[in-house]
Amino acid sequence: MTAKEVLESVAAMPAADWIEIQSGIAEMLAARFSAGEISEVREALAEAEGEFARGEGLSGDEMRRHFGLR
Repeated sequence: MTAKEVLESVAAMPAADWIEIQSGIAEMLAARFSAGEISEVREALAEAEGEFARGEGLSGDEMRRHFGLR
């Protein structure tokens, strides 16, 4: 299967299925992290959520521009 075929399959699947796949991937990755690394990731996520709640978040387009992807 090519990368294009994978992307087309993902685009065609229901959102709930894709969320379940993402969750499974996250669990597999998290199993390799130490307790300290997991804590660091949680802190970073909490900080990002706080920034977003304060209206400091970037849109997808702004993020792409920031990283030179657009």
